[in-house]
Amino acid sequence: MQRWISKYIKSLTLKKRIVFLFTVVVFIPFLVTTIVSYNAIYSILENKLEENVQSNLKQVELTLDHLLDNLNQTSQQFVYPGNLAIKLEEYLTTDDVTRTITLENEIKNELVYSSHSNSVAGLTTYIAEDGTILFRNLPIKDSSPLENLPVLDEYRNVTYYGPHLSNNNLQTHYVLSLLREVNLPNEEQSVYIYIETNFNFIQRILEVDQISKNSFYLLLDDKDRVTFSELNSLFPVNYHFDITDQGEESGLINGYYWFMKTNKEGWSIVSLIAQNDYNEEKNKWIVQMLVLAVIFGLLSIIISWLIWVMVYKPIRNFEAEIKAITTNNFQYVSLPSNIPEYDDLLEKFHLMKTEISDLIQEIEIKEKKRADLEIEKLMHQINPHFLMNTLDTVRWLAVLNNQDEINRVVSSLNKLLYYNLKRQGKASTIAEELESLNEYCKLQEIRYQFTYNVEINVDPELLETTVPRFILQPIVENAIYHGLDDDGRIDVEVNQKNNHISISIHDNGIGFSESEKKEILECGRGKNRNGVGIGMNYVKRMLESHYKDQAHMKIISGKQGGTTIIISIPLNRNY
Repeated sequence: MQRWISKYIKSLTLKKRIVFLFTVVVFIPFLVTTIVSYNAIYSILENKLEENVQSNLKQVELTLDHLLDNLNQTSQQFVYPGNLAIKLEEYLTTDDVTRTITLENEIKNELVYSSHSNSVAGLTTYIAEDGTILFRNLPIKDSSPLENLPVLDEYRNVTYYGPHLSNNNLQTHYVLSLLREVNLPNEEQSVYIYIETNFNFIQRILEVDQISKNSFYLLLDDKDRVTFSELNSLFPVNYHFDITDQGEESGLINGYYWFMKTNKEGWSIVSLIAQNDYNEEKNKWIVQMLVLAVIFGLLSIIISWLIWVMVYKPIRNFEAEIKAITTNNFQYVSLPSNIPEYDDLLEKFHLMKTEISDLIQEIEIKEKKRADLEIEKLMHQINPHFLMNTLDTVRWLAVLNNQDEINRVVSSLNKLLYYNLKRQGKASTIAEELESLNEYCKLQEIRYQFTYNVEINVDPELLETTVPRFILQPIVENAIYHGLDDDGRIDVEVNQKNNHISISIHDNGIGFSESEKKEILECGRGKNRNGVGIGMNYVKRMLESHYKDQAHMKIISGKQGGTTIIISIPLNRNY
């Protein structure tokens, strides 16, 4: 897997790498910020919504509790020993018809008056134990059994109902109601007072929730049975509201978040909020984050594309320049990219291209010159061969005519020319150098018509040692030009000393002055004595070329006469 990823990354183009890296740089901080923000906002919204719902539940619970307390206080006006209850007790026990009619009118009027003077109370009625309606202040339904009403709570012989539809046949609103015994002292049957709340109260209480337009309320008795439901499809009346973990005040059930507030009397009020509505704020925030993510994504792609264009254009310029060089088109010049760094690099590339062009032209000129020199060399080789062949013919003519002197001169000259021409540019052995030196001395002896002695003493083990060509003849030539006569003598010694070859050439000529020695050792700045310094300069340059600073040449001479030149070169030097 790791190998595949590495291979894939290496195969990515520069454009894809720029887009990928820029996207990562943009989205990682954005993603981290989004996650942190989501957790924070989720917690804030969760707490805010729950606090608001609990606060509203608390307000509704207090309002309902206050309403029930008001009903209870109102009902106390209608029980014994209240004035109205005393009249009721007299009404039920008197046999005086006139008094009965008077009491009946008084009780009715006081019931009507109480409903108008008390904003809490609605329908108010006295009910006998068998369900007979004794007195009422408002019209009542013909069939309204109290046992069918949902019991909210029972406390000290007081039963609280509701919310339920009003028993007033002129109304269709939900109300709370109360039923309590009047406690008449002399009645064999119990009489009860039944009071309903004004319907407007219930409507106002259940509309106080401002959290969600789609919230619903449930009222539970002390056994968690539903006594009132605004969502009958899921939580009908008498439905047992199952709370798995007792003591919890909120949870999720049937796609609704529920929040509960329990009254001190044991009954509870539950607020139901649809899960979608509850998550509406969070969903809005998520949508906003997604929109921002899309915007950031588009911006990252656009910026990556702009960066790619800025990088790609100079690269294309360089590519065009390189292609032009490969086709020997050194005159091609690309347009500037208006990016200082790239333009500066392109300018340096143009300078390099100019230098390459000049170098190629220089090489072409040198190659042409080298070809011309090769032709000239061939021409020069043709002429010496012709000369050697001609000299060889002269030598044989001299032999045929018994001209020994001519034969000897031509033979030595032919050998010397052959050595110089055939070994041009190559190394030579000490034996070949000594043979060439011997032929040279013969020619010089005949040329100047005087006899001098040349003694050569060489270590036989050094004869096949390679040395630079033509290093002995110029030194001997220098000795001859320095005034040898018939008594002249030249001694040549070649031996080995401390891993070096020592070549010593001594003559008994007139010698050198200090200024002449200095001029020779400093590579012959000028010519002296018919150009003798040129030969010595050649020897010194050959030693420097082949041996660098490992070879040395020393001149020992004085006005008293005689010169010794000592050359020291490394042993076993390969060329």
